[in-house]
Amino acid sequence: MPISRYLATALTVAAATTALSAGSVTTASASAPAPKGLKANVLKLTNAERAKAGCPKLKFSAALARAAQRHSADMARHNFVGHVGSGGSTIVTRAKAAGYTNWNALAENVAAGQKTAAAVVKSWMKSPGHRANILNCSLEHLGVGYVKKPGTRYGTYWTQDFGAKF
Repeated sequence: MPISRYLATALTVAAATTALSAGSVTTASASAPAPKGLKANVLKLTNAERAKAGCPKLKFSAALARAAQRHSADMARHNFVGHVGSGGSTIVTRAKAAGYTNWNALAENVAAGQKTAAAVVKSWMKSPGHRANILNCSLEHLGVGYVKKPGTRYGTYWTQDFGAKF
């Protein structure tokens, strides 16, 4: 598999009934600013795949977008691709730190090397674990992270953070 097509293993984390304590709740809503450019296209293409499978559209979540962007930046800064951050963070700790609380499910897709939104979504759809996250009809929200960093092993770093709330 060419390095530019590298995909990390998908990780899905379901919360127990005793999920993280409440705090400030950030919800996805029509009033949240919409993502722009490549990230908006990832959301659009992901929702197109979900529609083919009969799943509802994911709503943009500013909190999950912050978590995803921070993780993509960490991967680019430290030149790696994975679900555990350079400081030991996980999707759970990143979502909480970004303000996504009262969730009952989280999932994450990461990838590196793809140059376009279409290429990364196509790659995720070819990977069983990533595809399962995209087509998980119980997930409601999505945030996308993207960093382009020439001179690194992969050059581009992508994160999709999915969530659902109680």
